[in-house]
Amino acid sequence: MKAAEKPRLYLLLAALAFAAGLAAHLPFLSDSLLWDDGEFLAKNSFVTDCANLGAALNPAQLVKVLPVRMSARPAVNATLIADACARSGPRGMKLTNALLHAGNAALLFALLLLISGSAPGALFGALAFALHPAAAEAVHIIVFRSHLLGFFFFCAGLLAALFYARRPSLPAGAAAAACYLFAMLSVETPVVLPLAASAAILFDSGRQGLKRAAPLLLGLLFVAGFYLWFRAPRSGYYLPGSAPGVSSPSALYPAALFPGAGAPRGVWKSLAPWREVYASPAVNLYTMAGVARGYLRELPLPYGLASDYSPRVRRTFREGAGPLALCLAALAGAAWLFARGRLPGLALLLIFTALLPVLNIWPLYNIKADRYLYLPLAGFALLAAWAFKGVLPPKGASLPAAAACLWLAWLGAETLRRGPEFRDDLSLFSAAAARSPSSPRARANLASALLRQGACSGSVDNYRNASALAPADGNLRLRLAYALAWCGGAAEIPALLKDYPPDADSLYLSGLLALKRDRARAVRLLGDALKAAPGRRDFYLTLLLAQNKEPAGLTPRDKTDLARLRDIFRGAGLLL
Repeated sequence: MKAAEKPRLYLLLAALAFAAGLAAHLPFLSDSLLWDDGEFLAKNSFVTDCANLGAALNPAQLVKVLPVRMSARPAVNATLIADACARSGPRGMKLTNALLHAGNAALLFALLLLISGSAPGALFGALAFALHPAAAEAVHIIVFRSHLLGFFFFCAGLLAALFYARRPSLPAGAAAAACYLFAMLSVETPVVLPLAASAAILFDSGRQGLKRAAPLLLGLLFVAGFYLWFRAPRSGYYLPGSAPGVSSPSALYPAALFPGAGAPRGVWKSLAPWREVYASPAVNLYTMAGVARGYLRELPLPYGLASDYSPRVRRTFREGAGPLALCLAALAGAAWLFARGRLPGLALLLIFTALLPVLNIWPLYNIKADRYLYLPLAGFALLAAWAFKGVLPPKGASLPAAAACLWLAWLGAETLRRGPEFRDDLSLFSAAAARSPSSPRARANLASALLRQGACSGSVDNYRNASALAPADGNLRLRLAYALAWCGGAAEIPALLKDYPPDADSLYLSGLLALKRDRARAVRLLGDALKAAPGRRDFYLTLLLAQNKEPAGLTPRDKTDLARLRDIFRGAGLLL
């Protein structure tokens, strides 16, 4: 083939990877908000208002704290607002996600081609990425777009760094630094780009290339330092009992950087079944070794994936020795192969590097999730590219190449099989509860989805199962109490709240129980609940019901919701 024809061929192969990534998910894009979308999108007025696009794109927000949800991920917020401007709705937002995933497959083809030098191998690796079922969660759950954007900028930054190491130039260096910053402004996991770039440069250009790239790598470390300064005070979640990263102004964070009330930060009330990992370094090491072993299996054989997991907590050396030994052996093998200039060594190191941020070194609420595999898929795609290159005729035999193609087809079939799970929350959590029967959160989420569908019996049963799986979790008892209140089981609620610490929710439920027999007490309790949580609109509307009045300033939406609440409470026997 003539040299002039090669770019056309490469564009065609990249387009093929793009089409595969789009086709794998396009048939299953639903118009429903899934899981975290309900919290971070439906309840996030900032990203649903097109008028906020200017504020989201204002570079000043890299210094000043913007007091909104997900302010630590401004790249995600900006794209969500752009979708809102297009009035695309949930299905349109998911189409944006699918296009991002498809674009990532095309970009990954270019990266694999640059590193491996094999167009067939690069195409095979890009197709493995495009069709891998672990990508489904990031595509179908809109706010998990963060991982799609982070992957794009990570790969683009790695490409720019490799070009810089071959021939240093200001545009290549600036592109690498900018991509690194934008990757971290999308999600936290790409923080490891300097490590990945160092390994890739050393493999691609040797020690001389690493020396040439030293100014760039130093610049990336400065970018990482700025990001850590940026990230600490911004919104996220923190574990019960932990302290926010920045709780008050200081020399590093002057008061002028905190406008208004500061960025909201969510607290996770539910006790994670694996909470022991936060208190014991040994338990954390053994448990996360088991999680890492699972990830290493799920990259080539992604069967049994789920939207929720309850990983086994490994408390002793005997329980953790096997997974830990396997992970250390794989890491040692990667280092040995890399030292000898073998491509699988680089691929494995990229996988381990991408897994570092999700191994609970810095505490995570979710210690295992499919979306955490999205970035490591880049290293796995490189490994797949090397393997396919090695089995291609005439060097290899036709049978292994055919087997590789069958494996690729199986990946696509598994993604297509999994697609209907993302139709709505009920489908999603039904599948999650079936695959992770020991996960109390999966059961509770399924119960919540059933309650929204009006399936009271199934909802209450699943809340009971969730509470039985985690008897120490008071929040699950509280959610069961809410379901019982909505479903006519109010008589059981006092026993559930007996040992629950008084807070806004328990006051609210107590007020609901008093509506029928002691209206004055109900008004007092509901008023106290609203004082404890002044932003709770449901508390405010229920207080109006208890007071039996409609203020003049009620909006049409308030009147509609007030009537709906009245019907629900009457149906549940809470009102006369």
